[in-house]
Amino acid sequence: MAFTRKFLTDNGVPEDKVDIILAERNRTLKDYVPAADVQAQIDKALEEAKNEQPPVDVLQTPEYLELLGKTQKLEAFQTEDFSGVKAPYRDIVWSKLDHADKHAPYAEQLGKLQETMPDLFIQEQPEEAPKPSFGAAPKGAAPTGNAGPSFMDQWGFVPKK
Repeated sequence: MAFTRKFLTDNGVPEDKVDIILAERNRTLKDYVPAADVQAQIDKALEEAKNEQPPVDVLQTPEYLELLGKTQKLEAFQTEDFSGVKAPYRDIVWSKLDHADKHAPYAEQLGKLQETMPDLFIQEQPEEAPKPSFGAAPKGAAPTGNAGPSFMDQWGFVPKK
């Protein structure tokens, strides 16, 4: 529906008000762009976006790879394989291991490393024989008070209630 001078005067708008309404309409339509021009702008922007940069593979960014390495390291430290490594030396042992895509299992690598660097691992102690004990084993406990019949009860020195 277009606001024309004829439409406004036919619908009872006074002549002095028609000029004000048309001026306001022209002021608000000043930035109006036809739909064909808008589609041309959209096509141009899409073409520029395609030419700018190839899409980024998030799984290959340095930040992701660093985070993945830390996660794998922490997961490996929680396994049974690393339980024999002394805590202060876990990072050193981790740096000595092969982490390539098709590496040998960590248990196998740790076995070889333990042969060359035994100081980094907890040494298994042979079970000790029981130590000899001399004399009788300590028995007994602290006095408990009036727990049972006592000397006083037998000789009647304590009045019974």
